Amino acid sequence: MSEFLLARAFGYRLGFRWELPSARAVVEGVLLPDWEISQSGDADHWFRLDDKNCLYDGETLWAQEEDLESLRHRLQQLVQMRLTAEATGFVFVHAGVVKWGEGALVIPGPSRAGKSTLVLELVRAGAGFLSDEFAVIDPQGLVQAYPRPLWQRLSKTRKRCWTLDELGWSSCGPLPVRNLLLTRYLAGARWNPVELELEQSLDEIWKEVRYPSCRPGVRDWLRRAFVGARRLKGVRGEVADLLPGLARDA
Repeated sequence: MSEFLLARAFGYRLGFRWELPSARAVVEGVLLPDWEISQSGDADHWFRLDDKNCLYDGETLWAQEEDLESLRHRLQQLVQMRLTAEATGFVFVHAGVVKWGEGALVIPGPSRAGKSTLVLELVRAGAGFLSDEFAVIDPQGLVQAYPRPLWQRLSKTRKRCWTLDELGWSSCGPLPVRNLLLTRYLAGARWNPVELELEQSLDEIWKEVRYPSCRPGVRDWLRRAFVGARRLKGVRGEVADLLPGLARDA
């Protein structure tokens, strides 16, 4: 007998069905702790896991995996794709985010730019963890959390997962952006950033916006989000080099 549940995330209703009892852990492994969970109602989109470890996106076969962890990873990718494309009341920017002082510090950038390491070090320095994946911005320009466990790359072949408990995550309301860091790690570099004009910073952020064409006027959302922020760009070496300047802004 199949089971199902619904999760409401950023105004979008995700539906999950599965046939094997073991698949419940796969589904629960992609749900974030501040999503609203229900076992009644309808969904904007359904995902299904059958008894052969096949994952369906609606009625379309998306993947088949031999082990449950690989299946969870594929479901997580699919859920993020659907949310970033179809939860059009929010815009998703590929970024790390922490609570720094009374606002959010946002670190957009591509994979392997050093975002995870920087987020982790900021958390160790007293910041509140919000996300290592997306800065989720509403039309008023406020940032909401996307609290997924943080994966830190230790080498080309090794990673370490930091759980939300280890990161000290706790739920908080939407935050204004107070700091924007456009940075990447470069061994031996000194942190000597330049301050960007608003439109310059939006051009940089635009590279990391997911599905902007689905959200008319999204650049105005971003403008509202970052107009009051300190907007810095530069390469960095060790995290300790940039902390003193950030501490003054906390």
